[in-house]
Amino acid sequence: MSEGMRKGAWVRVAVLLALGGGVAALCVLVPTSNTTPQAGVVMDLPEQVGGFRGKEVAATMGELATLPKDTQITRREYVDAGGDRIMASIVLSGGEKRSIHRPEVCLPAQGWTMRGGRVEEIDLADGRDLEVMNLSLVRDIEVAQGDRRKLYANYFYWFVGSEVTTPHHWSRVFLTSLDRITKNLNHRWAYVIVMSVVTEGFMPLGKNETQTVEMLKQFTAEAAPSFMRASTPGLAP
Repeated sequence: MSEGMRKGAWVRVAVLLALGGGVAALCVLVPTSNTTPQAGVVMDLPEQVGGFRGKEVAATMGELATLPKDTQITRREYVDAGGDRIMASIVLSGGEKRSIHRPEVCLPAQGWTMRGGRVEEIDLADGRDLEVMNLSLVRDIEVAQGDRRKLYANYFYWFVGSEVTTPHHWSRVFLTSLDRITKNLNHRWAYVIVMSVVTEGFMPLGKNETQTVEMLKQFTAEAAPSFMRASTPGLAP
């Protein structure tokens, strides 16, 4: 592939990464009228994470039209000196609380096919432990006329409630019901995403999937303590 074609292909990959960040907010549905507790996150992604610098990315028109007015969304696209890109998003339900659907429901509508998922354990920079779900994704893209290729990505996500986190949709649903009954607590769930595409074959010195996952783990380890409240100590079963 020529240098010009490589640059063109990387632009397409970067656009897809930006679009992937918007999947988070569009997965939020089903309103209820419960009282809003304090969130387990601060809606402020850091500008700098290690060697990555992030610029703010506005919510899309589709998100603004679909979600309640008090839903909060913050998103940044991070880039380092080597050209690696990471998209990070937080979606926080408001007073009109909503149930957050599994991203496995929404990603296929964005053209992604799921190859599988597994839980990753991450030691955060502040000493806390965090488990996140790592979805391995793939989609076809056209890098040049008549040249279609597979683009792979890794999509980390987890849910943050009141003093609890979980990578499992079923656990979040269970805790929502259990804590409402036993503690009179209505979790104000936040849905956090950290995502990057696999750049091997698309840019010089591009990362393979193993390297991409490690990059996302290191990024999450440093970034998560900046927006997860200190009162959120650990993990749901």
